[in-house]
Amino acid sequence: MNQKKQVKSFLTVLFQVVAVCMCLYHISFAVSPRYSPTENQIVHLGFVLVLFYLGMAGKAWDSGKRTVTALNLACVLAALSAAVYLFTNFDTLINTVGLYTKVNLVVGSVLMLLLLDSVNRGFGKALAVIYVVSILYAKYGSHIPGFFNHNGFAWPRMIASLTTNFTGVFGQVLDVSASFITLFMIFGGLLEASGAGRFFIDLALAIGGRTRSGPAQAAVIGSCLVGSINGSAVANVATTGVFTIPMMKERGYEPQFASAVESVASTGGQLMPPVMGSGAFIMAGILGVSYSKIALAAVIPAFLYYLTAGMTVHLHALKLKMKPIPREEQVNLAQVMKEGWYNLIPLAAVFYMLIRGMSVSRAGFWGIMTMIAVFAAAGTLKETKKFIFTKKFWLFMKNAFVSGAKSTLTVAVACAVMGIVAQVVNMTGLSLKIVYQLRIIAGDIPFLAVVLTMMISVFFGMGVPTTASYVMVAIIAAPVLVEFGFPPIGVHMFVYFYAILANITPPIATAALVASRIGEADYMKTAVQSVKVGIAGFIIPFMFLYHPELLMDGALVQILLVVLTSVLGVFCLAVFFEKWFYTHVNPVERAGFLVTAGLLIYPEFATSLVGIVLFLALLAGQKIKVKKAEPA
Repeated sequence: MNQKKQVKSFLTVLFQVVAVCMCLYHISFAVSPRYSPTENQIVHLGFVLVLFYLGMAGKAWDSGKRTVTALNLACVLAALSAAVYLFTNFDTLINTVGLYTKVNLVVGSVLMLLLLDSVNRGFGKALAVIYVVSILYAKYGSHIPGFFNHNGFAWPRMIASLTTNFTGVFGQVLDVSASFITLFMIFGGLLEASGAGRFFIDLALAIGGRTRSGPAQAAVIGSCLVGSINGSAVANVATTGVFTIPMMKERGYEPQFASAVESVASTGGQLMPPVMGSGAFIMAGILGVSYSKIALAAVIPAFLYYLTAGMTVHLHALKLKMKPIPREEQVNLAQVMKEGWYNLIPLAAVFYMLIRGMSVSRAGFWGIMTMIAVFAAAGTLKETKKFIFTKKFWLFMKNAFVSGAKSTLTVAVACAVMGIVAQVVNMTGLSLKIVYQLRIIAGDIPFLAVVLTMMISVFFGMGVPTTASYVMVAIIAAPVLVEFGFPPIGVHMFVYFYAILANITPPIATAALVASRIGEADYMKTAVQSVKVGIAGFIIPFMFLYHPELLMDGALVQILLVVLTSVLGVFCLAVFFEKWFYTHVNPVERAGFLVTAGLLIYPEFATSLVGIVLFLALLAGQKIKVKKAEPA
């Protein structure tokens, strides 16, 4: 083996060893915490930065960039040294908060520079720019006139406040990454390595494949199932879209429509319990409520989101006069369940534990244990009684842990950076100023405050990871809506929804961008079509903010009535955008369906009653048109 291959092999093995050690550490910490939450964050961030730069060193070596490889390895040593210093001197640093030595400032500066570099290379320039601007604002705020003016901070005080004082980087946001998110990333890695992703796609094909809109329904269902596990819209598009988009195009869907369906379905995965996206864990931490309460509140909004997407693709299939998938090509549900039913056990176990009130970290731990046990049992039954001693089992474990660790890197770096941004916003008083200004602009009109918050959420979500976007808006805008009397869970879910929907909102719709590349479709047409297919997602937050029944808050009868009228309302929206019901919908009928949707979506008794009457009238009109067309 030549030197290049030897170094590559060494870097690969070292990366895998560190990744496995990181996963084992977090799994063991979940069941037996040995350190304080802050010390756990230090270990977590140390693992993350070391892994990140090891991965970068491997890529640079592959490209023949020896100098870059050496710089990345130097960053590995710098990250490791910073983490070891903070961990071993933890008690001293805690007891001397407010004081800082030259060593402290060097370690803090190194950590901030590593985070800037890693977030820039891991996420692109958007989040890096926000990070740099926040640092410069904290330092030079005294030179800015007007609204943004503040006294400014000297470099030593600012660096200490953001790092070695264990605020900023080490705070609530990174704690969620270290305590909860990593465990569920490992859980997702286990599901991916076990082949469960393929099972979920086959299951989706078996469930939705018999209808005229079969391939598109499979995309909606499959991306929903997979997305609820990996919690990333772009990753979901990249993994499931390579199967579903070509399949939809083959059945006759236009490239931009097929790409839009996949991007919408993948984006909604972060809304779907039991796992949802990483922002949901942070939401639970900010609100101080159990994660199960957040997951339960998300059930109906997620259901309405996917129901609308499903209805839209079906109406589109009817409009194009598509035929169902031939029987010989259909996936047999019984066969799929017979071969892979056990893949549902870990998800069911996690959902059950969360609903029962178990802590998120314990639920994640037992979900991981259940997944390993299920895979081992399945392998024992299918292959050999000594399956857990075979190379295949241990390769599965290694691949799963490496995959889980890789998924954690990007989220953890974003959480660390957002901890710094959040600390700057608080220590400069910017959060209070923004809240005050929003309150003045909105005046006594709550709806105006809601619209402004929506615009801010979508704006921050463009090009910035969902978690980071949610945290920023939760800090600067959510308090305004809470002041107006809206329930805190509803407000934070509102912000979270729009942070997620930025993935399909032009001009930077990242999920639509990836999907359009897979589908070989025009990007902007795909993004616009994505908004049409996912239109319910932009309206549902207003619905549950004004009617908490949609968040499972209220009497059962009232919840059911609101859900029923909402379902009918979003269906009318789908008809409006697709211009099709039983047959073509003319402009007058479209206007009628839009008005009906508005009346039903605003679920008061009088509006709902009028909406139902209008819907029945439009339904009758469609049936009459169909009957008249029959002889022809």
